Amino acid sequence: MDPEVREGLERSWKALMFVGILAIVVGCIAILVPAVASVGTAIFIGWILLIAGAFLVAAAFSAHSVGSLVVRLIWAALTVIVGIWLIVEPHNGTLTLTFVLGIYFLFMGLTRIAVAFVGRGQQGAGLIGLSGVAGLLIGILVLVKLPSSADWAIGLLVGIDLIFAGWTLTSIALVGKDLARNARPA
Repeated sequence: MDPEVREGLERSWKALMFVGILAIVVGCIAILVPAVASVGTAIFIGWILLIAGAFLVAAAFSAHSVGSLVVRLIWAALTVIVGIWLIVEPHNGTLTLTFVLGIYFLFMGLTRIAVAFVGRGQQGAGLIGLSGVAGLLIGILVLVKLPSSADWAIGLLVGIDLIFAGWTLTSIALVGKDLARNARPA
C-alpha cells in the first residue's frame, strides 16, 4: 500500500467511519420516506445547478468570440433556470428527474446487455448482463409507473446508493483502524 494512503487512512479512519454510518442512516431514512428524499434530492440538484450556473456565467466571459460568449451565456442561463425551477417547484422537478432517471436506466441496461453479449464467454460477462437486465427492468418499471414513480424512485435509489456508499466508507474505515492499531509502538 502506498505510504501516503496508509498514513491518510490511519489518520482519518474515525471521520470515514462517522460519514459512513451517517450515510447508512440517511440512506435508510430515504428508503423509509422516499417521497421526502425525492423532493430533497430535487432541491439539492437545483442548488448544484444554480451554483454551477453562476460559475458558467463567470466562465463565459473568457470566451474568445462574441458567438462563443453568447452560446456560453445561454448555456449558463438554462442551467440557472433549471436550478431555480427545481428549487421552487421540487415536486414537478421530481417528475422530470424521474423521467430522465428511467431513460438512463433503460439505456444503461441495454448498453450493459450489449456489452455482455459482445463479451460472452469472458469472465464477468454474465454479471454485466445480469446488471443490464436489472437496469432495463428498473428503467421500464420507473417509466411505466410515471407519474406515480416520481414519488418513490429517486428517493429509493438515492437511499440504496447512500447505504452502499456508507458500507464502503465503513469498510475502508475499518482498514484504517487496523492500520492505526498495528502502527502503534508496542
